[in-house]
Amino acid sequence: MSIGQKQAVQNFYKSLDANGDGKVTSQEYLDALRKAGLNQTSLPSNLFQVLDENNDGTLDLEECVTFYYMITGQRLVSCDGCGSYMLGLHFLCVECYRVSKEKTFDLCGSCYRNKNFNHAHSYFLDNFALLRTQLPAVLIRTYVAYIREKLIHGGAVNKFFTAPHNVARPFR
Repeated sequence: MSIGQKQAVQNFYKSLDANGDGKVTSQEYLDALRKAGLNQTSLPSNLFQVLDENNDGTLDLEECVTFYYMITGQRLVSCDGCGSYMLGLHFLCVECYRVSKEKTFDLCGSCYRNKNFNHAHSYFLDNFALLRTQLPAVLIRTYVAYIREKLIHGGAVNKFFTAPHNVARPFR
């Protein structure tokens, strides 16, 4: 993560941890949802348990990183067939994704398999396969962001950029 992203996650975590004890309880989680205008019925009912990877009944900073990205990146995806929330593998309409990456037509495995949907397009990919088709562009954008971060905050970007004898060599 960039320095700015790390700070944003830490601020998010502090906003959840109302009493500042370094752990977010299920009550603090629910209070934060209410404050954000969300409620338990607008999210997967077991989301707190899913986020609590070590099953200690609280969320630590590391466990809240996932929650932060789910909230800020609109990664709380529900099935357009049955309405259930989907964590992990699901299918999405390639044409809708191509037109608008913000509003796609998404299906859980069951609705896709049983054709439990009414949609104008018929070409679907699972979210991981679609990600692989986008990977070269994502890697380029990530590397450009890395270079900008280094240039803004100082430090050597890469030997490729700093050593004149490496100019003709590919990235390592």
